[in-house]
Amino acid sequence: MTVSEKISGEVSRRALLTGGLAGGFLLAFHLPVRAVNEPVQPPDVTDGKFAPNAFIRIDNAGKTTLVMPQVEMGQGVYTAVAMILAEELDADFAQLTLEHAPPNDKLYGNPTFGLQVTGNSNSIRAFWKPLREAGAGARAMLVQAAAREWQVEPASCTTANGEVTHKDSGRKLAYGALALAASSLTPQRTSRSRTPTISP
Repeated sequence: MTVSEKISGEVSRRALLTGGLAGGFLLAFHLPVRAVNEPVQPPDVTDGKFAPNAFIRIDNAGKTTLVMPQVEMGQGVYTAVAMILAEELDADFAQLTLEHAPPNDKLYGNPTFGLQVTGNSNSIRAFWKPLREAGAGARAMLVQAAAREWQVEPASCTTANGEVTHKDSGRKLAYGALALAASSLTPQRTSRSRTPTISP
């Protein structure tokens, strides 16, 4: 084999590897494909539901749906992301329904990439703060709706397992019963989530 033939062979292999990597990157990050076990979702209809933000939907029957901004590809993101949102919302995790987000870069774009994509193992890092704020804002609105119903201070109410409780009287209202009243409230522009308590 001559030197020129050897160089030509090396260039061809290099070109093949470069082209393969570029093609894999394109498939991983830019083509809108669904996982094989991901059902086709109907349009996001919010009529008659408490929909304080892009991620939370609660209907009058108490069905709580979390709209997932990331794709499940075997990495457990549907569980991890849902748990972050459910924890801050104080919803009953066992009773949640999950739906994949419709195409919308503005509402569901990954903060790291600026596009609605899943990759680079950053789902939790990218969405941890937005999801906690979404859950905290929705929870505050549900508490405010219950406090108005009972004519008490919101600070005297607590939340757990999809219910608001008035501590002093023991009265309770499920999130579903509060959905309509909460829908009439204006979402807060900024909502502080609770700081997780870490035991020593």
